[in-house]
Amino acid sequence: METIIEEKEIGRFKLAFSIFLSNKSAVAGFIIFLAYVLDAIIVQFTPWIFGINDPNTLQFDFVNTIPQPPSSQHILGTTYGGVDLFIAIIQAIRIDLGYSALIVLIGATIGLFIGIIAGYFGGWFDEFLMRITDIFFGIPYLVLALAVGFALGRNITSMVIALVIIWWPLYARYARSLTLSIKETTFVEAARAAGVSPFGIMFKHIMPNTLPPILVQMSLDLGVIMAIFATLTFIGFLPGGNLPELGYLTSLGLNYIRVAPWAVIFPGMAITIFALAVNLMGDGLRDVIDPRRRS
Repeated sequence: METIIEEKEIGRFKLAFSIFLSNKSAVAGFIIFLAYVLDAIIVQFTPWIFGINDPNTLQFDFVNTIPQPPSSQHILGTTYGGVDLFIAIIQAIRIDLGYSALIVLIGATIGLFIGIIAGYFGGWFDEFLMRITDIFFGIPYLVLALAVGFALGRNITSMVIALVIIWWPLYARYARSLTLSIKETTFVEAARAAGVSPFGIMFKHIMPNTLPPILVQMSLDLGVIMAIFATLTFIGFLPGGNLPELGYLTSLGLNYIRVAPWAVIFPGMAITIFALAVNLMGDGLRDVIDPRRRS
């Protein structure tokens, strides 16, 4: 019996894998996503490969502060302060991707638990949790970020807290809607009839079935969060410094946009390419879990 079940699982995995591979744009997005992840890992553990001394600090060269065009010495040119854009973007990807993934993971975890509990128990408890969710939905992320920054100080920790507060309601709503449909299925009714506790049903039977669509949503949100994260640093949420971050790199080159457009274009492209890649990858994953989307 166990062998038959294992063979069925292997067959499902092969089918899902083949469906994903048949979507060429999703595969391209996945490859780009892996390239960003690989970059972050290399900069984190072996930064010397790129000639980086400190992965958390931009390498300024104040001998020539004016942005220089791309050349054999500087592949993507330089931005204000003589910062090599290629090296700086490689450093910045690690920070933007790392914090974006952290925000999405924390927000999804909080929202998943709240959504499943609200959807399963229903009634006044569900109404109470959903009204709290609505309150957070109504707060613009920029206003909340500024408020949290004023209360806790303008730093990365404040940015993460503000974006998590804004992002968990999305997953709470999504997990609740999934739970409402899953809790009426036959296998959940059978578990309830067998005497399984409510929490056992929620976290052993319902949660595993909510994870695939939640993971797809997480992949789509990575690009959105990275763009928001970069926007906050671009408008000066972080008080100056030399942090290698894509939004901050864009702000460094903003004053030179007419004479040195590459100083703004290349950091912006790094954000845009990642957002496009995770969206293409997310569409492919959606095809895998939703048979109605398969062509």
